[in-house]
Amino acid sequence: MTSETPRLLAVCLNPAWQKTLSFDRLTLGAVNRAASLRECGGGKGVNAARAMRIAGASVTVASIAGGATGALLEAELSAAGIASIAAEQPGSTRVCTTLVDGASGVVTELIEPSPAVPAGVVEALRERVLAAVPRHAGVALCGSAPPGVPESFYADVARAARAAGAVVLLDGVSGVAATLESGVDLVKINAGELRALSGLDDLAAAAAQCRRRWRIGWLGVTAGAAAAWLFGPGAARRWRLPRLEGLRNTTGAGDCASGIWLQRLAGRALDDAGVAAAFVDALAAASASCLTDLPSAFDPARAAGLRAAIRPEDPAAS
Repeated sequence: MTSETPRLLAVCLNPAWQKTLSFDRLTLGAVNRAASLRECGGGKGVNAARAMRIAGASVTVASIAGGATGALLEAELSAAGIASIAAEQPGSTRVCTTLVDGASGVVTELIEPSPAVPAGVVEALRERVLAAVPRHAGVALCGSAPPGVPESFYADVARAARAAGAVVLLDGVSGVAATLESGVDLVKINAGELRALSGLDDLAAAAAQCRRRWRIGWLGVTAGAAAAWLFGPGAARRWRLPRLEGLRNTTGAGDCASGIWLQRLAGRALDDAGVAAAFVDALAAASASCLTDLPSAFDPARAAGLRAAIRPEDPAAS
């Protein structure tokens, strides 16, 4: 990494401490003994920052954290070389538990509720984030907001980032109307979320409606291991993803895609071909992350091999 490496900011208002329990076979309604336990920081923004850092970026995470789990999260970010802008909340950072069934490959998520955040904590973080925005070439707004944080938070950051010339990515669909109205360059979303956001089943029509309604540059749409689409000012694109052998943990794959998509584009002029190439890089990294135990972590060499196997298809294909 050089001094010219664009600095990236991941705003993660609702981080988590992630526990992953792996079972040889998981049976609901029975006593299950885990074969292994892994713990790490979690939440969309933290996962995206982990992927950005692996790709060589200079990354800062802005979050609301508290308690023993919040301290664990801050320690992990520091050890990974990720800077932190943190506001301390009265309660503890939530714990998310992932159950991995080795026999079927099915992953189950158990997510704790988030504690309410006092208005003073929200305002303190908002001021610090807005002050930091001009120092970053890319800003990722990741995930939902906990109780007490208004929808205007992300919208304020998006406006400040665009005014500073930063590339703005949004990865989230809950309470984001004000943010979309303020304008974002990139939206990373899955097919189900796009249908819910638009009320339409056809993805191309749903994307067109969202781009007409809000100030969105490009919509990157994923559908698990099946396919992915890109909708923007140019022609719609669709890709078929390669079949993965040795699947380990799919948690954070979408967040990995968000992080790498922004990392590839921060500090650069956005054009349709460049945005598409960066999105394919992001899909490859996300696929590679499914072959590791740590959420959103990936082997760059493995990602490069998978990228070569990602094939363009007719965007109208089912």
